[in-house]
Amino acid sequence: MTGWQPYQPPEDGLPPKEVRILELRGEPWAEDERRVRIHLETTPFLERPNIEVTITDMDGKEVSSIDIIESIESRMTFTMHIRADNAKGPFTLSANLAYPDIGIVDQNSVRYPQEK
Repeated sequence: MTGWQPYQPPEDGLPPKEVRILELRGEPWAEDERRVRIHLETTPFLERPNIEVTITDMDGKEVSSIDIIESIESRMTFTMHIRADNAKGPFTLSANLAYPDIGIVDQNSVRYPQEK
C-alpha cells in the first residue's frame, strides 16, 4: 500500500490562465430523470483548478450544484441529483473553471437533453 503522494502535474500541463474546458455534457441517468451523469474534461493543468457545476431548469432556477475543489483529474464523470420535484427541462448545465488568485479562467454551458 502506498502512502499519500503530492499532486504531480503532467508534462503537458498548462499554466492556470491557459486551462480550458474541453468537454461538458449531461445525460439523464435514470428513468425519473432526477439523476444526471456529467462528463467533464479540461486541458491538462499544472495547478489544480476549482470547478463549479450547476444545473438550471427551463425557467433559469438552479436545481443542482456541485463544487470541485482543487481537482486532480482533467477528465471526470460524476452524478448530480435534481433537487426540485417540479423541475422541467430542457436543462442548462454550466461549468466555471477558476483559481483562487485569478478567478474564472473558462466557462461553458450546454443544454440537455440535447434535441435530436
